[in-house]
Amino acid sequence: MDKVQLFTYFAEKYRHFLYKLYNIPTKGIMSPGTPCYVEDPEIDITHGDVIHPCVRYIEEGFEGHKWWMVYTPLYAGKDSLENPRLCYADAEEENAPTEWTFYCMIKDKPEFGYNSDPTILFKDDNLYIFWRECKTPKTKELGCSHAVMGCYVKNKKVIYLEKPIMTEKEPTDDKEVCPTLFASDEKHIAYAMHLCTPMPKFIQNLPGKIGSFIYRHHLLAIAEGFGLYDSAKSRGIAIWESNSIEEPFYYSKTVQFGNVKKIYQPWHMDLFAESASSLGNKLYAIVQSSIKFADICLAWSDDCEHFCFFKKPLLTSQNIKMSGLYKPTGLVVNGIFYLYYTARDSEDRHLNKLFVTSMKWNELLNIITK
Repeated sequence: MDKVQLFTYFAEKYRHFLYKLYNIPTKGIMSPGTPCYVEDPEIDITHGDVIHPCVRYIEEGFEGHKWWMVYTPLYAGKDSLENPRLCYADAEEENAPTEWTFYCMIKDKPEFGYNSDPTILFKDDNLYIFWRECKTPKTKELGCSHAVMGCYVKNKKVIYLEKPIMTEKEPTDDKEVCPTLFASDEKHIAYAMHLCTPMPKFIQNLPGKIGSFIYRHHLLAIAEGFGLYDSAKSRGIAIWESNSIEEPFYYSKTVQFGNVKKIYQPWHMDLFAESASSLGNKLYAIVQSSIKFADICLAWSDDCEHFCFFKKPLLTSQNIKMSGLYKPTGLVVNGIFYLYYTARDSEDRHLNKLFVTSMKWNELLNIITK
């Protein structure tokens, strides 16, 4: 057992203690997922790595396919690889696709900085893709630290939108993390995680050599793994609004999650309505509970604004027998809830693999609300 495995082992044991202390189930209500194959023309570079998946089902189909996914690779944490690519899949009714075919590259590697957090929206027969650019030449030109850029695709051609739909100037108070967009005739709304990542004051006040030692020896990462420190504080869900899907969205408010366990700091999420991509009476958020040692949880909103966690997680590392759970995505199709998630490969800890699990939606709600 190497140092990383040893640290992971003891950190997970400690986290289990915290789960008992705060009465959090150590096992989720869903079964471990089936591995997915995702075609990638750069697999010799990416090793087939998948993170930040966003899966959408288009009932009427788009270019002959109903299932679409956008994601980014991040093998060994190399953010230079984190460039969104689009895939499609086909599946029999009541089956989730496990084989995804490459459609096109959405955005290539920037000169500096990186791309992340892609999402899909189908509207007016157009398949829109949005992603975040982080400290790239584009954000430098715009005078901001992060920006949500967009495009739509047609016949494998990418048509870029001229203007960003969201921008964030403040690098340590980020209100546009992993956005999800909804559109209707009346309004266009984007939901994003609002994260605050300030440099801890006690480090700012330390002499340079001591602060450098803390980072060089990953002491903060160790403290974070044991739940003693959080490098990112979750402010809740940031809500943005616009009159058009191709025009800038304006920040409206941030609303805190309800019923969040003390050891959780919600990190990434995806949202869905029971009626495809339109806003309905109830909206759901699938949430990665923390940066590290995360659970996958479900939250609901009756007013499309205030979200409350269900008490039981959907998935935990214990019930999938893997670590490194990361940003999930999900949807309800014909009464079945499909959950796609990524987890660290047991043989290559640098590799994130995609899995899918499913459950009848009514059955899931009955279990999770008890």
